[in-house]
Amino acid sequence: MAIVKMKRLRLFGMRSDREALLRRLQKLGCVEIDEAGMDLTDPEWAALTRPDSRGLSRARQSHTLLRTALDVLKEYAPPKGELFRKRPVLSEGALFDDEAYANGLQAAQEIMAAERQLSALHTERGKLEAQLAALAPWLSLDVPLELGGDGVLSVVFGTLPAKAEVREVEGAVAQVSDLAQLTLASQDQQLQYLLLVCHASVEEACAEAMRPFGFSRAVVRGWTGTAAENTRAVERRMAELAEEMERTRAAIVAYAAQRDLLRQCQDRAAQDIAREEAKTRLVDTETAFYFQGWLPVPALEQLGGTLAGFTCAWETEDPKKEEYPQVPVQLKNNALTAPYSVVTEMYSLPAYDGLDPNPFIMPFFALFFGIMFADMGYGLLMVLGGLLGIKLLDPKGTMRNMLAMVAQCGVSTFLIGFLTGGFFGDAVSVLGSIFGQEWSLVPHLGDIRIGEIVISLPLNLLEGNNPLYVLVLAMILGAIHLFFGVCIGVYLNVRDGNWVDAVFDLSWWVIFAGAAVMVLAESPVVLIIGVAAMVITTFLKGKGIGRITGLFGAVYNGVTGYLGDILSYSRLMALMLAGSVIASVFNQLGSLGGIFLFIPVFLIGHVLNFGLNLIGCFVHTMRLQFLEFFGKWYREGGRPFQPLKYDTKFVDIKED
Repeated sequence: MAIVKMKRLRLFGMRSDREALLRRLQKLGCVEIDEAGMDLTDPEWAALTRPDSRGLSRARQSHTLLRTALDVLKEYAPPKGELFRKRPVLSEGALFDDEAYANGLQAAQEIMAAERQLSALHTERGKLEAQLAALAPWLSLDVPLELGGDGVLSVVFGTLPAKAEVREVEGAVAQVSDLAQLTLASQDQQLQYLLLVCHASVEEACAEAMRPFGFSRAVVRGWTGTAAENTRAVERRMAELAEEMERTRAAIVAYAAQRDLLRQCQDRAAQDIAREEAKTRLVDTETAFYFQGWLPVPALEQLGGTLAGFTCAWETEDPKKEEYPQVPVQLKNNALTAPYSVVTEMYSLPAYDGLDPNPFIMPFFALFFGIMFADMGYGLLMVLGGLLGIKLLDPKGTMRNMLAMVAQCGVSTFLIGFLTGGFFGDAVSVLGSIFGQEWSLVPHLGDIRIGEIVISLPLNLLEGNNPLYVLVLAMILGAIHLFFGVCIGVYLNVRDGNWVDAVFDLSWWVIFAGAAVMVLAESPVVLIIGVAAMVITTFLKGKGIGRITGLFGAVYNGVTGYLGDILSYSRLMALMLAGSVIASVFNQLGSLGGIFLFIPVFLIGHVLNFGLNLIGCFVHTMRLQFLEFFGKWYREGGRPFQPLKYDTKFVDIKED
């Protein structure tokens, strides 16, 4: 439960060993290779060049091809049972088998070729559909569409607005010449489609006569034969297209049997990308190469055993203090604290010279979450969901940590729910009332007496002053949480020799404790010590007039800051009460219609309440950690340790 110590690694090796050494380092997974940090304009380094990026380009192209092919396959043949699918386990040799990789790339290329063909068929079908729409208005005419006139007779296709009166248009044409005939082919909501047959000498005059009615010529070029004949030809082609598209889809679907191979190859390509990216950070000559990076101290012996098989020279050294901002951070935690890396990473990793926050987060996060949720039924759902998710899905990394944290918070939720008697709110008592019985899941656990105050357990949040008691408890827990954070900050300041800051941070808690002692024991000694410590350290930290203004600022910020922080913990009571009230409301609503209405209302209501409160409790618990707790001590800004390693999405790798 700490930040793993790192060492700076520098290595010179033979270029002939470069590929094999990088593969071994990737398998080892404990070396982060960073930029060499050399000034290549220096004459001594001028002859050195970085490796070309052709290998990286090829690996990225292959990865893109495989990923895109899988997306196409997912569209036409969606995988089934993915939610509970466990990742297959492959040996290293199987993952990097060149023949399988070539077969996977070939399958991906064929899938993409089929997809391109299908896209072309879709495009052609769209054009044919547009042609059918263009031919439809002229289907009633038994006139070849290519017929435009022979110098004596003119044939004109045109349109009129739907509101135009065709008889009036015919009359206008008749006044121009009796050597013209106007025929209505069809009409729709917007247009009327007309055919004008006239002597060539009067074509323009007839068109001019129809123009006031909104006449415009229609373009029907590129067709041979009547509209009906062309429509039948287009429909035949569309039928052929449908068959081709179906065959192409079936060809793509047939590749579903190779989905696992494609996934395996995508993972292989991803490992190649990682290795090629690391290669671009090396400095090469024709015969040798150099790199520098970071290595966790616990992996030093293992690295030595690996490098013993290569002709290379290497050294390690502890980072200098000025290098701390560049040193990567790796956290080492046990099964209880590791899940809270999710919370830490959402905020920021600790600085290399800071402290691992996970052990400090774990007890308070689980406790606060349990207080806010406080229901045995919801707690059981969280425990079962977290454990079953880990068992059935066998997830890795962040998802595994998230499920483990849900299970831990579920235990806390169940235990606090037991103390408040909540099981899906007051579902047990409401269900008993439906049958005319008095049911209770949790028996009387006893009483807590504080002076004249008697608190009965389980604590029913909907009765009497019980919400007030929870509010007071929330404030006390908040003060403990804050004081714990201040103590950690004091430790860090003392460790780094910042005694003034350490005493100043602690002085306010001495003042608060002294005030309590003065009220209870009528002794001002502790209070005087706290005030003196605060005043002295404020003067030591300031200069000149800043000492006076710093004192007033310290008093104002100390009083308002700590009181505001402690009041922030009232959200523990607020969310506990809100969840309990909403659950009770749904239970009461369901009971109005008897058992048959109770069941659906219970299921729907509690699913909503569970989902909303799960998110709300998680967010508010994180807020207490990030703003109140971390603000007292946490040194953030760490850079995550990113070694060259196997990082797969679809398969797990086992040792050969």
